[in-house]
Amino acid sequence: MKFAIFGNTYQAKKSSHAVTLFKLLKKQGAKIGMCREFYQFLVSENMDIKADQLFDGDDFTADMVISIGGDGTFLKAARRVGRKGIPILGINTGRLGFLADISPEEMEETFDEIQNGRYSVEERSVLQLICNDKHLQDSPYALNEIAILKRDSSSMISIRTAINGAYLNTYQADGLVIATPTGSTAYSLSVGGPIIVPHSNTIAITPVAPHSLNV
Repeated sequence: MKFAIFGNTYQAKKSSHAVTLFKLLKKQGAKIGMCREFYQFLVSENMDIKADQLFDGDDFTADMVISIGGDGTFLKAARRVGRKGIPILGINTGRLGFLADISPEEMEETFDEIQNGRYSVEERSVLQLICNDKHLQDSPYALNEIAILKRDSSSMISIRTAINGAYLNTYQADGLVIATPTGSTAYSLSVGGPIIVPHSNTIAITPVAPHSLNV
């Protein structure tokens, strides 16, 4: 198998887990591609890492993506996967492991199962952002949510919303959160959004501090 690896670049004390991961994958004869930023971080920590390929952004192909860090790293990897349809496995070396739920102690058993084809893939929805701002076009996908927020302490903003071209509502609020089922328990929930079953084909649109309760 060919793996593409993304990793946390500020957990120096836990970078040894990445070395363990590489040894496991090499032992299985896997091909390893690696995010250049994560590779350079490990090299700066004097870790003995040799990848078959380095890549930037979403310029990669793989049978499976590995995220090593916390849920933030997992979400970053998901943005880069976008619509490639590549499954993501999260190894949790951070604090929150809702998405990245494999512990370092479970790595050997997990990759033995993967090598033998004993695993299943859960499909999740992603959002794609299309806008005129070139700064946002580099990574236009989101696994959790897309948030439109006012700047600093300015007055509330007016957001006209349509679905498939059909007018829905105009929100007077501090912002708007558009969330996938996966993201419904994250930022969306904190601003009063509903909890959605992860595999449903649904999105939640929730205003942030709306001027009107009729939303």
